[in-house]
Amino acid sequence: MVNPVINSVFQLSDSDFDIFGLPCQFELDSAALSASYLRLQSQTHPDRFANASSQEKRLAVQWATRINEAYKRLQKPMERAIYWCELNGENPRGQQSNLPPALLTQQMDWREQLEEIESAHELEDLIDLVAAEKKRCLRVIADQIDQDKDAKAACNTAQALLFIDKFMSQLNKKLEQMEDAS
Repeated sequence: MVNPVINSVFQLSDSDFDIFGLPCQFELDSAALSASYLRLQSQTHPDRFANASSQEKRLAVQWATRINEAYKRLQKPMERAIYWCELNGENPRGQQSNLPPALLTQQMDWREQLEEIESAHELEDLIDLVAAEKKRCLRVIADQIDQDKDAKAACNTAQALLFIDKFMSQLNKKLEQMEDAS
């Protein structure tokens, strides 16, 4: 059985951006990503290879898995930014953080605020504040990637976003606990 993806010029090791035919950048056309995903998914779905050789079946499963993983990564702005950094030689999840002192101070302030919170309303205010900072960081990283092509700066911003996401999870968990207790 001949399949245009499995027998194509694409390799499993190609970048997520290449697989979907998208530019290697932060801002993506989500409609183009979805359309490409659906097309590739239908071309590589293992059910289409029920009567194929065992090698083609194995390749179909590998491609379907690779396409699904790539789509999930590119669909999420935070994951897309981290992936772009990794493609450009930086590792936001693994390297020593070079966060600016202002952000470190802000983190300490947020933690102090969290310790002093007594009501769900106060916690929601802090959640709004942290969410606004996340939006700001996403705008910054978009410029660092798409305009400046600055992997080191984008890596630092990605590290800030990783902290913000982790802290936001803690805030939401505390909010759930407060709501359950009332």
